[in-house]
Amino acid sequence: MTQHQCDHILDYYNGHLSELEKAAFEKHLASCAECQEFLNELEQLAAYLPYSSEPVEPPSDLEDRVFAHILNAQDDRKETTTKTHTPQRKRRKPWMIPSIAAALALSIIGNAYLFTQLEDQKRVVEEATIDEVVEYAELAPVSGEGTGTASIIKQGKQTSMVVQASDLAKLSDKEVYQVWLIKDEKPERAGTFVTSGDGKGSVIFKFNEEFTEKDWDQVAVSLEPDANSELPQGEIVLAADI
Repeated sequence: MTQHQCDHILDYYNGHLSELEKAAFEKHLASCAECQEFLNELEQLAAYLPYSSEPVEPPSDLEDRVFAHILNAQDDRKETTTKTHTPQRKRRKPWMIPSIAAALALSIIGNAYLFTQLEDQKRVVEEATIDEVVEYAELAPVSGEGTGTASIIKQGKQTSMVVQASDLAKLSDKEVYQVWLIKDEKPERAGTFVTSGDGKGSVIFKFNEEFTEKDWDQVAVSLEPDANSELPQGEIVLAADI
């Protein structure tokens, strides 16, 4: 056997190879008798094992039962070979039998666990990516030539605001751009950002319960002397009704 390609047999059996790797291994498999025999052994042994379509936690004694089936199958084949006096097959290398047993047991146990984990992760990702745009506004320049957008997005139980801006004036020293949400002319801090060299900047602000419950009137972006402003001190550069 070509050891490098033979090392891929379990990944091939479990369907974990890329299309390119699968094609290369199948080309190798066509001319490797030992890999063919190994693969056939895996398929025969798998037939002995109970399989449930429901993702479940593998029983603690699964490995012992797998090895018991394997040993019984080997004994049955030896008896059949002796009684029928069929020619003895090519002697398997000593390392192959325990390797097949261990590999198959770990493969089945691992696949059951992996399937459950992947299903859970898929569900979490699907839930997390279902976004509802609650509000969207194009930010208009109040001072300067900047432009931008503000989106309030509901993602599951979490509500956030995403602000993106461009063509903003270059910052100096400790200056920052501060985002404000305004209700009844009372501003609340809603994120701070600095711009890149081309005047672009963005921020994602996650709402707490208090912010989520309010029906905001406006969103604004101001140029502040530093990041410590609790109320707008600098000029408003962008704003929009929401």
